[in-house]
Amino acid sequence: MLTTLQIGPLNLQTYPLALLLGGWVALAVGAWAARQTGLDGDHIYNAGLYGLVAGLIVGRLAHVAAFWTAYRAQPLDIVGLDAAAFLAWPAVVAALGGAGWYVYRHKLPVAAVTDAFAPGLLVGLAILDLGALLAGQMPGAPATLPWAISLWGVARHPVQVYEALAALLAAGATIWVLRMHRRPGTAAWVALLGYGLSRWLLEPFRAESMMAPGGFHAIQLLGLAAALAALWALRQEFAAS
Repeated sequence: MLTTLQIGPLNLQTYPLALLLGGWVALAVGAWAARQTGLDGDHIYNAGLYGLVAGLIVGRLAHVAAFWTAYRAQPLDIVGLDAAAFLAWPAVVAALGGAGWYVYRHKLPVAAVTDAFAPGLLVGLAILDLGALLAGQMPGAPATLPWAISLWGVARHPVQVYEALAALLAAGATIWVLRMHRRPGTAAWVALLGYGLSRWLLEPFRAESMMAPGGFHAIQLLGLAAALAALWALRQEFAAS
């Protein structure tokens, strides 16, 4: 593990650094992809900024609301810089809302914008997975395989590496579709298909995973649902072409 990175007098946490790097790369790849679809790449940077600000604010406020008892005892922590003091799902919903509001305000073609964002988000997720590996977060299930890694004194699946490779593979397929100049929206559906399949296949390798009734992993079921929806949409796309 490499939870911190020493740069001169600065002692920086690797996971927040990976988050920043992943966000920057995601926007850079998204801006490049936008130009492939005929959009101004600056729109991707701007929409991403709106989404980032909305996600940070709502994610922190949701964390404060969920753990109000602790914050009430130490109110200054509300404006602290703890990278872990965010709730992911409210932040994601708010980020999508912020970016969506920018797209609506500027009357941008939704399908082309989602095509542009898709490969960048996948590359950003791959970087975030590698940051989680360095920080010892989102650990894999115990394993006895030759490539297992030792984490917290237990040999585990390097599930973060599995997920990073899967995200990069999906990003490559998405970029290939973009360069083929298929109908707007096709690349985004390919990205969702790749990501959904990766969640379906890889979620059981996590050490900590929310379980659904029947012994299934909740995220695994959501990934399968996303993959099936993407397959249906792609079938409609190719049938209409």
